[in-house]
Amino acid sequence: MALPKISIKKGREWQLLRGHPWLFSGAISQAPGKADPGSLVDLVDLNGKFVARGYYNSNCDIAVRVLTRDAQQEIDGAFLEQRIKEAVALRRQSIDLDATDVFRLINSEGDSLPGFIVDSFAGILVVQSHTAGSDRLLPEFVSSLKTVTGATTILLRNDAPVRKREGLQLEETRLLEGELDREVIVKEHNLKFVVDLVRGQKTGFFSDQRDKRQALMRYARLFPLSAKIANCFCYSSGFSIAMLAANESISTVNVDESQKALNLAERNFAENNMSDQRHTFVCADAFKWLESQNEQGNKFDLVILDPPAFAKTHKEKNNALKGYTRLNELGIQCVAPGALLMTCSCTGSVTLDEFCGTIHDAAARTGRSVQVLEVFQNGSDHPVMISAPETGYLKVLICRVL
Repeated sequence: MALPKISIKKGREWQLLRGHPWLFSGAISQAPGKADPGSLVDLVDLNGKFVARGYYNSNCDIAVRVLTRDAQQEIDGAFLEQRIKEAVALRRQSIDLDATDVFRLINSEGDSLPGFIVDSFAGILVVQSHTAGSDRLLPEFVSSLKTVTGATTILLRNDAPVRKREGLQLEETRLLEGELDREVIVKEHNLKFVVDLVRGQKTGFFSDQRDKRQALMRYARLFPLSAKIANCFCYSSGFSIAMLAANESISTVNVDESQKALNLAERNFAENNMSDQRHTFVCADAFKWLESQNEQGNKFDLVILDPPAFAKTHKEKNNALKGYTRLNELGIQCVAPGALLMTCSCTGSVTLDEFCGTIHDAAARTGRSVQVLEVFQNGSDHPVMISAPETGYLKVLICRVL
């Protein structure tokens, strides 16, 4: 069946031809007369030549998200199954699935399935649909997901605020397939973590930090017996538990403003037989807690700063940069001379260079010198297409503070 056509302004098709998955509303020469949000459309140049096929939403500044550049390829169950198979193959290639059963299975544009996020928790799949187009394709997508993975339990969490950008409502979490306990115990490198699938942050666990947890394990093995760790914005304390698995003599302070998160963290310590008096859990605003530690003159062998995003839109970026500068200033002041800082940003509008700039500014304010030891971005199960670098969001630096 012929699809509605959208004509692209002269010279604005080059990004699509080079692989970018988005067409912005300002690049449209002529929109279709009638196309409901999420409808499939064909993009053509001013000469009527096919450029790409995707779904359209006139309510969003990203007007079209590309699904294929093959004019002969239909967007149907077979198409979705093939994309899901490719994503599954990547995870089998990049993750030791015998030791780890929590990972991102589908990463939206990174897996050429824009709008879809799927996380796997011990075989239970948690799906998010972020766009009008993915909402319309959701029944076929879920059917294809079941066919490819054999999953018997699938949960839909359409509670992400990003849906509002597409003019979509936030929805109550609901079970699409199978039966489900609210919590499940997963393993990462054979460490155990309790995950709240219904109410946990994002889809319940931050698997995008897996490689950073491994990196900290390397450092932890060389820490002195008296090493003290400050894990700020700790959520379920994945970083602390990973480090303790490498060096059980470490003592940790786990700070989060959510008591529910801290309760989950304490359970994770217990699941891994790590509970003792050397580990404390503090319900507090991390900024204020760091300020109090500075006032008391307390220093740590490692300070971890892993806050939630400081900006949801590009307009909020300047405030986000100020926030990162202040947070890193406080964190640097708490690091003992020659010890470590791990600082993170998941704000998509902030680039790696800009984030590094905030650490530079923070170091200058404190009069301390900072050496960057390692730089990380998205993990292997959160791929980013090279043609769309702005879909990458995570920046992590491990630093030495002098």
